[in-house]
Amino acid sequence: MQLDAYTVNVLVSVAALSAAVMYLLETLLRQESRAGQLWAVAYLFGILTVIAYLVWMKVDEHLVPLAIGNGALVGTVGCLWLGCLRHNAHRLLRPSMIVAAAVLISVAAVFVEGTEAGEWAGAAATFAGVAVFALLGAAESRRGRNGDTPETIGLTVVLIVGGIYYGARSAVFMILGPASDVFRAWFDASNTGILTIVLLIVALVTTTTLRNNAVVFGEGSSELSLTGDGLLTARSFFVMVQRIIEVDREEERTLGVIAFRADDLPQIGIAFGASEQEAVMALCRESLRRYAPAMAPVGELGPNGLGLAVEAESPSAVRRLASRIQRRMLDDLADRGTAVIPVIGVGVAVADTYGKDARALIRAAFDAAGRATTSLDASVVIAE
Repeated sequence: MQLDAYTVNVLVSVAALSAAVMYLLETLLRQESRAGQLWAVAYLFGILTVIAYLVWMKVDEHLVPLAIGNGALVGTVGCLWLGCLRHNAHRLLRPSMIVAAAVLISVAAVFVEGTEAGEWAGAAATFAGVAVFALLGAAESRRGRNGDTPETIGLTVVLIVGGIYYGARSAVFMILGPASDVFRAWFDASNTGILTIVLLIVALVTTTTLRNNAVVFGEGSSELSLTGDGLLTARSFFVMVQRIIEVDREEERTLGVIAFRADDLPQIGIAFGASEQEAVMALCRESLRRYAPAMAPVGELGPNGLGLAVEAESPSAVRRLASRIQRRMLDDLADRGTAVIPVIGVGVAVADTYGKDARALIRAAFDAAGRATTSLDASVVIAE
């Protein structure tokens, strides 16, 4: 039994609005990376899409809401692609202009085709735009930093499936028409709605994970800058580690980067309030400064991460230091009497393994800390 078009749109709307609200709620509770901001814009476009289509199905003069819905749908997938580009540290001026042009074309196509085309006005341009941006996003999700992050596989699958589906939908629409048996059997509103719900769930999980893992190092000047409580910013921490590797490193000593992650801080903020979340993170930062070796660079690694660069006699010495700081940090949290103690994942990466690439060294330590937060075997994970 097939559901009617309006019921399918309502179900898709509930799924899209739930996904968008969850994503945007966490966005408000954290200092977002640029990629995360663009994915948040994609979910805002998704909200606009479903609202416009629901309005379109209930009004007689339907060209305006239909045009808005089509443009927002293209913008949703276009912003997913832009987020992937930003996650790989690409410039966005030209791609943003391409997305904006595609949105305007899909909107204009509705008015050009007019009421004679009925509910399918502008459909060809919209289907083609969604397919192109989905496939571009899928390709970008396998390159650079995205390709090195296992969590992007879910986003790749979503974008490939969406790109192939809308590419086929566009081809069948233009060749056989929307009244054909093939289009009705495979590409009608009911099938599209069910697919959209499934892809939305996967995309929400994936983009949330990628956002939580986002560490922006920054580019440009080698000048150092500090946060209000005396930690190096993420970019300055990267600059310091790179300098130690290239210039200041002592012979026959190991340079290690220790990353600390508290990925469940946003959930603490939701459950106990933003002030509790900020207090827990502030105590973690204070503990790391207190227990880190003198003169060792200490910096931010994203909104829920901290980093420490140390020189030691061996990788095992770096690991022992990481474990000791973690225990003392947890003791400080327990002594504070906080409502809940976050899971502090600790990862270690050494320059003997990653050479003179500070970016790869920090990234490896940060990813290892992420694995430590879910590991049952070790509280400190060594990046291999």
